[in-house]
Amino acid sequence: MNLHKTDYGTVAGPHPRTAQAGFEMLLAGGNAVDAAVAAAFAEGVVEPSHNGIAGYGGCVLIYRSKTQDVIAIDYNSAAPAAASEDMFTIEDAPDTVAGYRVPGRVNVHGPLSIGVPGVVAGLCLALAEFGTLPLADVLRPAINSARYGYAPNSANRGGIAGNAERWKQDFPETARVFLKNGRPPKKGEVLTNPGLARTLEAVAEGGSPAFYEGRIAETIANHIQELGGCLTVADLKDYRAFITEPYEIQYRGYSVYTAPLGAGGLTTLQMLRLVEEFDVAEMSVTERFHLFAEAMKVCWPERLRRFGDPYVVDIDIETELSDNFTATLSEKLKAGLRSPQPGEVVYHEPMNCTSHISTADANGNMVSLTQTHGGGFGSMVTVPGTGLLFGHGVGRFDPRPGLANSVGPRKRPLHNMGPMLATRDGKPFATYGIPGGRTIQNNQLNISVSLMDLQVSMQQALDAPRFHSDGAEPIQVESRAGEEVLAGLRELGHEITASGGVGGPGHGVRLWNDGTHHDGGTDPRGEGKVMRK
Repeated sequence: MNLHKTDYGTVAGPHPRTAQAGFEMLLAGGNAVDAAVAAAFAEGVVEPSHNGIAGYGGCVLIYRSKTQDVIAIDYNSAAPAAASEDMFTIEDAPDTVAGYRVPGRVNVHGPLSIGVPGVVAGLCLALAEFGTLPLADVLRPAINSARYGYAPNSANRGGIAGNAERWKQDFPETARVFLKNGRPPKKGEVLTNPGLARTLEAVAEGGSPAFYEGRIAETIANHIQELGGCLTVADLKDYRAFITEPYEIQYRGYSVYTAPLGAGGLTTLQMLRLVEEFDVAEMSVTERFHLFAEAMKVCWPERLRRFGDPYVVDIDIETELSDNFTATLSEKLKAGLRSPQPGEVVYHEPMNCTSHISTADANGNMVSLTQTHGGGFGSMVTVPGTGLLFGHGVGRFDPRPGLANSVGPRKRPLHNMGPMLATRDGKPFATYGIPGGRTIQNNQLNISVSLMDLQVSMQQALDAPRFHSDGAEPIQVESRAGEEVLAGLRELGHEITASGGVGGPGHGVRLWNDGTHHDGGTDPRGEGKVMRK
């Protein structure tokens, strides 16, 4: 294992600028929260396809070593007050767990897809309550990247190139901000966003209210309404991020935590409860993937049918994680292990447009933070003068009426982000997370088992082959798993699709010796970086 005695801490993030921003806070005497917030603001500048300060939202877990507790902050998007469950026309809506089409995809791209973005509120709340450094200092790396420029990585260059012609036609301000002389940037070319730098400076001076009230809020609301959206100044002013309790289970002697609904981690915890009945460490990769596949088929329909905004939909979390409920799911799982079934067809979502950051400091504090635009470049709407590219929070709802995750006024959508933390006997063990839409929950299962059952390093857990099913066959399996595994799964009755990669690049930190030694990891599927000292 690649263990390091730490004097300051570790930051693992999806972009070198992201990791650098967080690490600068540790070197300045800040804690893991200061580092995570700085990294998240910087990430919103340098990976605009994945997230941003007008991205629809995110969630963060914070482990405090002094009190040995974990808290969560929910900064999910909220639908405008004028949103309603019948605001979209539905085509091709089969009677499945989820499956629908909205003409023109106006629920995903354009002004109607925009909810109140939660990122600024959530990050400012985390810093104010649990950080130690001034907001202006924490924002400085993000401001500098926006003002003086950054070279987009390959994922963002590819995203810009793939959308350039559409932006020129339908989203001219987005084209102006992200194209170089009307064309996508080449490798090494620098993009600047002076409008975003000014917006970030306003937040640095005035805090969260500078974004949700006053001139910036009026500019946002006026432009979105001019385009035909329904977001108002009042929607922005009324928005709040929440400090709340995470969900927790005991697994193999570890306390495992994730963010509460509408985040996706509850599904991961349910799957962990199921697989704990089995001696996973003694299984072959084929046997383990077979077990995971059937756990996914059992748990995903539960999620897609019944889960939604916890402030609106009545979900008893104690029941969802109880022994009795787990036993009910376990019977279905064991039946599937004996004879794999096709599962239930679902609507598949785009996978890789989210960012995760993990930080830990020398005192053993840990942060696990995930935030997103939703799909690539979110709504694709950029508000002139602000540099703000908006996520599509409304696009995270099921546009069909009468469901747990239907659109509703001020309602918060079900989403897939699922940052995780783990402790043992109250002491810090690991912070980890991953982007990737519906693959997040399943990949977090794989990482959790790798760390806690197989006892591998964080890097090995992130390197490991992955696979995915959100309730149905075929199952996506990474080719790196090897032909023996693919053939073995087919022999067990699974329909397999080989894939070059499943999900996005994860990042994490494993801690040892009461948090004084760190083992950081960054995913080979991405272009991230681990910084530590």
